[in-house]
Formats: sequence, C-alpha cells, structure tokens
Amino acid sequence: MHVLVIYGTVEGHTRKIARNVSSTVQSLGHQTTVFDAGDLGDVDLDIADAVIVCAPVHIGAYPTAIAHWLKAKAARLSTLPGAFVSVSLAAASPFPEEHAEIQKITEALFERTGWRPRMVHQAGGALRYPQCDFLKRLLMKHIAYKEGGPTDVTKDHEFTNWNALAAFVEGFIGDCAQTAGAAAKEKSPA
Repeated sequence: MHVLVIYGTVEGHTRKIARNVSSTVQSLGHQTTVFDAGDLGDVDLDIADAVIVCAPVHIGAYPTAIAHWLKAKAARLSTLPGAFVSVSLAAASPFPEEHAEIQKITEALFERTGWRPRMVHQAGGALRYPQCDFLKRLLMKHIAYKEGGPTDVTKDHEFTNWNALAAFVEGFIGDCAQTAGAAAKEKSPA
C-alpha cells in the first residue's frame, strides 16, 4: 500500500508529526510520500491507496493551504481511505470545553472543504516559546500559567502523545488493509 502524508505547518511541529506518521506507516511495511501543503502543486492522487492529512490549529483555524487543497481535491479524496491528524494545544488540555471547541473547528473544516476522513485523531501540539515574538511569548506564557502549563520560555514544550499517534496510524492502516482484503474477496470468483 502507498500512503500519502500531506501536512500543513506554522511553527514546524506538525512537520515533525507528519514525519513520525510516515515512519510508522513504513514500519508497518508500506510506502509513503510526504508533501507539505504549502509546496503542493498537482499531486498525483492516483499513486495513493490512502491519505493521511496532518494540520495544526492556530488562532482557531487550520492553515489556508490545507483547506484549499482539501476543497480542490475533495471529490478524488472521497474515493480513498483518509485519516486526519489535527494538531493543537487544546488537544492536550485538561479542560473538556477546549476539547469540544477543537472538535467544532475540525468539523467546520470538513464542512467547508467537503472532505470527510474515515478516522480523526486529535494530537497535542507544542509550545515553541523561543520562536515567538515578545508579545506572543507573553500571551502564551499567561495562558499556560492559567492552565497550569509550562512557563519556561527558554525552550520548546511538546505535548504530543507519540504512542497514541502511532496506535492511531496502526489502526488506520489496519482498517485500510482489512477493507482492501474484503474488497478483493468480493471481486474474486467463487
């Protein structure tokens, strides 16, 4: 099976997640090709047996490049097994209302683009204080302090549960293999 991994990133953490997703798929014996949505031209979806899209939420929205690509390719993507990895700090929050909010943002992306993946995973993102300008760093530190999060602005803080992400990818690939096996059985003469 050949799996396309498409990602959008703002600060670089989703790129790291996409590469981890690709490594997990490869460890299961399958091929992957990884594309940055910001650099996408006309990706040949005919080479794909499945697609995993990874995108971060920043200021309540996913990157424009991801949304445009999904909308442009929605019809073709609907013919492939698809998974979506949403990356946000809210996914790592202890507050249920933040989980509900991120679910709404994710659902709004699917409604807006017309693409509905088979499986969705909400992955914790990263606080990249050193990359922030002074005002954003101050704001992020204030929010982190209110929520009991890390406030050391001299380093990055990752909240991704890598084991949960790997389990999600393994489950998706297993589901794809099972679906492909069932389809092959239906096509073969009795």
